[in-house]
Amino acid sequence: MATNKLISTYYADPPGEGYAEVWFDYKEERAHIKYFNKNETQFFTEEFPNNSLRYVEDAAENWALNINIDYWWQRTGAKKL
Repeated sequence: MATNKLISTYYADPPGEGYAEVWFDYKEERAHIKYFNKNETQFFTEEFPNNSLRYVEDAAENWALNINIDYWWQRTGAKKL
């Protein structure tokens, strides 16, 4: 039985610029976000071991809406594809 479940997907604004998927691991009881670019290529996974699912959902939505996006790139060290 799979322990990971896709909870939600947040699409970037403007449309067509990528999306973020929020996943929850029921065995480990923690969430993570998988980030995809406009070519649907995953470019980063962000772990949230000590945060609530609501917090992770908010983080994905903020990324999709470009809220604090410069801070996100700096904090995560992710590379733009």
